[in-house]
Amino acid sequence: MKNAADGTLLLVSSPQYEIFEQIEAELIWVEAARDLVSARRRIEELAAQNKKQYVVYDHRTKRIVVTRG
Repeated sequence: MKNAADGTLLLVSSPQYEIFEQIEAELIWVEAARDLVSARRRIEELAAQNKKQYVVYDHRTKRIVVTRG
């Protein structure tokens, strides 16, 4: 991606972790997180608010690494 102001190249990194709400066998995307600590903290907050099931998916390992709810 280029910076519109001066044309320099900007590197945009993708988040490593994705947070999903789990409803039976279906996963519904909620948001992304840059690190596992932030992802864990966020699913704790979400689960406390609405008592739903959440999972954290790690793009590096291609696995669900945390579940909560």
